[in-house]
Order: sequence, then C-alpha cells, then structure tokens
Amino acid sequence: MTLLLITDALLAGESKSFALHPALIDFRRQLAAMRRQWFRTPDNNPLGWYAALVDTTPAALLAARCTDLPANARQVWVASPYHAIMGRETVRVLPEVDFLWGEADSTWLCDELNPLLEEDGMSLHVCGAAMLLASHVPLDTAPLSFASISGNVLPNRHPEGVDGGRLMRLLSEIQMSLHNKPQPTRSGQPEVHGLWLWGACEIPSELPVGLPPAATLNPVLQALEHGHGARITITESAHLSDLLASRKLPPAVLLAGAGHAALLHKALMPRFGREWQAGFVAPEADLLVCMRKLADAA
Repeated sequence: MTLLLITDALLAGESKSFALHPALIDFRRQLAAMRRQWFRTPDNNPLGWYAALVDTTPAALLAARCTDLPANARQVWVASPYHAIMGRETVRVLPEVDFLWGEADSTWLCDELNPLLEEDGMSLHVCGAAMLLASHVPLDTAPLSFASISGNVLPNRHPEGVDGGRLMRLLSEIQMSLHNKPQPTRSGQPEVHGLWLWGACEIPSELPVGLPPAATLNPVLQALEHGHGARITITESAHLSDLLASRKLPPAVLLAGAGHAALLHKALMPRFGREWQAGFVAPEADLLVCMRKLADAA
C-alpha cells in the first residue's frame, strides 16, 4: 500500500483545530509523529474521493459498470439510501458507515420505486450495493454530496439550479412512498426512509476505464469491482483495523473530514506534540496533484 485515505478521520474543533475520529485511537501515536500538509476540501465519502482522484464524477464511475441503463437516458445520478432520525425540529441522517446496505437491498428498492419514477421519465438501476438513477431529461440542479448530509441534518432548502424544487419534490415523494412500507430485506437492520441524489453526469459522456484498483470495505466503492493488488486504500475510520494486516501505517496517509484534509508523510525525525492544528491551508487542487502523483507511483 502506498496511500491510505481515511475519509472521516478529522472532526471539527475550534479555530482550525481538529480531533481524530475515536476509531483511530490505536493509530494516534503513529499519525501524530508524521509531518503534515493541510488542504481545504469538500466533504467526500469513499466513492466521492475516488472520483476526485481519477478526475470524474461519482455517477460516471458507476455508469461504466451498469449494464442495464436505458438507451434514452441523458443523465445519471448516484442514488444513496439513508435512514432518518427524527428530532424536534430537524431530521438527522444516520452515518453511511453505520447503515449496512447490500445488493439484495438495492434490488428490492429499485423494484419498489421504479413504478413511481417511471411517471417522471426516470428509473433506478442496481450496480452491486450501489444504485444509479437514470433520467430521460437532465435536471439543472446541484444538491450537496451525500457525504455532506451523512451523519448530519437533512437539508430542508432547495438546492441550487432551476430544477432544485423539482428534485426536492421527487425526494419527498420517495420518502412518502417508503413510509410504513414493509422492507423484507431490512429485517433486523435500520429501515430505509429515503434516497439522496448526487454526483450526477450527463450521458453520453466518456466513461472511465482502466482505473487504478483501490482496497476498501465500503460497499458502494466495492461496486467498481476493483481487482487484487491495490496499492491505494480508501476507508472510513471504523474499517481501518479490518483493512490493515498489521498496525503499521503506509508512508503516506490522508486524513479527511470537516472540510479539510491533512496529508501525512513519515518523517526522519518524528514530530513533537499531538495537537491537530491547521497552519497554512492549500486549495483542493494542490491536494489532488499530490494524490495523483502518489497514485501514479503506486
């Protein structure tokens, strides 16, 4: 492994300070000893980070591996299922890593929702544990990425774009369709309450091929069917121990979360102090250049 990317490693603190995810407690000493470069980045889940690494959209990654997209589809979206936790005034989304989801769940949900979606010229399609929504008419809107709402409050405002209201009405119809519906594949698991659409691309587009393999336990990223021999690992904090054969970290580690990322490299002389305080913060474009160099070296 050449590069380890932990997508939810950083938790927001005060004044550009951060805490590490509690699941990283066994790795704190190793991480604290590495030299750091700080970057400002959007929040991404494993699929979103991999798409950024290879310079494409999340939906394009899945569309390249989906065999049943309709010929008249002009746009595809990643369709991420979620479990909602009701509060007094807000609705919070269960973190993606805590919402186990498999291909049987995707197949059931597609069968349930496609009669509703067909009325709007849309259809859901299974791509392993992941799902794609195909639309005959492109929507002009830019909703938040799923990583921005996973573990956070579900937005109650229309996203940007002239079709933002239409998209939110569609998502509300999906919520109502799933309300109190029996969910046979979810026995003993949190129920699905809705879908979030994000990471879109228009079709026809140049779908990516020959991508570098990535090791992961994230079921959506696993839908890309990467082969063995991956030198890049993309993971949530909770799965790190299961992915590492030993407790030894690779030479380069990227800790992401809370709108920032810290690129760590092993140093000849270990750092002193364990505070995670961002100094100079470079733009995301600089980080992607560094990541792609590491990926090419792999």
